Amino acid sequence: MLYNNCITIMREGLLFMKRNSFFRALCVALCAALLLGTFAILFSSLAAAEEEEEIVAVVPAQEDEAAPEADKAPARAETPVSEVSQAEEAPNFLVGALDWFFRTFGFIGFTLDPYQFTIINQTPTFQWLLGFNDFYDQLPWVVNVWTDHFTCQFPYEGKDWRIQFWKGGYGLCLATGGEIGVYNKTWDLEHYACPVDQNDWMYLEYSVYNKGKHLFTRPSPRLSGDTGPYWWATGYRVLSICTDFFNGPRKNVIMDATLPFKSVEMRTAFINAMPGEFEPLPAGQTLSLSTPEKYTLGTKMTPDGEQPCLRFIWQNFTKGIY
Repeated sequence: MLYNNCITIMREGLLFMKRNSFFRALCVALCAALLLGTFAILFSSLAAAEEEEEIVAVVPAQEDEAAPEADKAPARAETPVSEVSQAEEAPNFLVGALDWFFRTFGFIGFTLDPYQFTIINQTPTFQWLLGFNDFYDQLPWVVNVWTDHFTCQFPYEGKDWRIQFWKGGYGLCLATGGEIGVYNKTWDLEHYACPVDQNDWMYLEYSVYNKGKHLFTRPSPRLSGDTGPYWWATGYRVLSICTDFFNGPRKNVIMDATLPFKSVEMRTAFINAMPGEFEPLPAGQTLSLSTPEKYTLGTKMTPDGEQPCLRFIWQNFTKGIY
């Protein structure tokens, strides 16, 4: 009871600050300063690295003319990350800077998918230790993350489950993205654990669109190792501007998600917990971005075998208060 009351008090305190224009402006200014400082470090580090490459002269070894061609080692060709990126809007220098940053500071739990110019989380990450509760939902605005979200809470196999979805703008509207988190608990506290048993993780699959344009897909179609399963799957497409950043619902941002479940019973429990805005897709129609707040049922082949799944399109509502 004491824990739950503390969570409530902290949540209400953050809500008060969020509604105050002074605190909101202060957070915007601090985040802007932080971003500028981060970019300054990135660019200065890259500039220093380029200078070192220019100073160090590599003298090629003289080849022995008598040596047969078979004895010569083939040259190793490496493609820079900046040239691998398929994102049309991605400046090569920024792809390289972000790739360097996440390789250097990998402990923060994120990496860059250069093929989609998208920041994604790694598995596992230290965030797994923190679990989840409603208080966390009041923190993102402090770092200028403004998203829609909704939650499905349901019982299954003796556990209370919480599957939550987010979409919107991240980091002073410099990125647009979405997330899915899977949590459960076996206690009365208003705090969920990130599943300890990997059998409770899910082979989530989702895509995010901004103004009808595809931003990214998880798991990444080309990034090696991004296959799932996940307890938390994130994606933030850099330089994709969320125009309705501060005011929800963010109808320009659409999530197309597919969730495979352990059993038909688990899927049914999830459906019963879905917000009333979602409805089954009428017979004769095809699920697409033009059918928001509709879902279909089916099956999906995963490494765990064929599993019952649910696919939905989410666009026009939010149950959050971001």
